[in-house]
Amino acid sequence: MAVLSPAKSEFVESARKAYADRWQATLEREQFGKVIAVEPESGEYVLGNTLSETSKAARQRFAKKPVHIFRVGGGGAVKIGGAIARGRIPG
Repeated sequence: MAVLSPAKSEFVESARKAYADRWQATLEREQFGKVIAVEPESGEYVLGNTLSETSKAARQRFAKKPVHIFRVGGGGAVKIGGAIARGRIPG
């Protein structure tokens, strides 16, 4: 796990809060496992199937604003082999 500077930690926390407050319940039920990019200032997001797809969509929607990217339902934004299952870690 990376150690974040206070500013980065605050940024990530802001994005995670926007997600939890506005989108988590719906997205985890309907879009589990997708990659999400949240722009913390507006609280808006874009979804994709891959990190690359989501990054491209985020640049198109949010231009140069920073976004926090993670996987809906938890886990990293990048999968290396295996499959993701609700409530189970592959391996």
